[in-house]
Amino acid sequence: MKKRCPVCEEVKSLEDFHKTKSRKDGHHGLCKNCLNKAVTKYRNTEKGYLKMRYNSMRVREFHDKKWGRKSKCHFTLDEFLAAWEKHKNIHGMKSAWGPGVDNLEQHLPITMTQEGKGQTGKHGNCRGNKVTGSNLSVDRLDPNLDYTLQNIIFIRNDENRRKSDSSYEDCKIQMQLHEERFVEMKAI
Repeated sequence: MKKRCPVCEEVKSLEDFHKTKSRKDGHHGLCKNCLNKAVTKYRNTEKGYLKMRYNSMRVREFHDKKWGRKSKCHFTLDEFLAAWEKHKNIHGMKSAWGPGVDNLEQHLPITMTQEGKGQTGKHGNCRGNKVTGSNLSVDRLDPNLDYTLQNIIFIRNDENRRKSDSSYEDCKIQMQLHEERFVEMKAI
């Protein structure tokens, strides 16, 4: 059987359309290539990118084997978008990771771009989810706690990857050592 894609206006085999139970013929209305291009275009918008980040936090609730533990997300998409707007009012399009709001010129800029040009991946979904260092990442301040509005900050992927090499406990120990040696001036 064949079907016509309304976007590219080509008649294609049903294998070129994603399967879906919501349509009578059991296949999506747009062909895989056109749908993937549309998804990539949407993910390159601010709201599309933020929704993708939010959904990735929600998925972690169900994939405890991959990340080692379940990390629940305790806020809605609307609350998440409001938190992003608050961040932008304070930091602009810059990372929260840095010397403070008084020195925003030292904070690194954040981007929101989805790599790829709508290519079809192995399983028929969008390909090109390449991690870009300057892209927005949602980080938990304390990795032992779930995703809550109080426990997240908006930083860059490269900053989040650097930070993940140290545990929260290691950071506390390092801060304590720093205070002892440089603030209280205690010798080794």
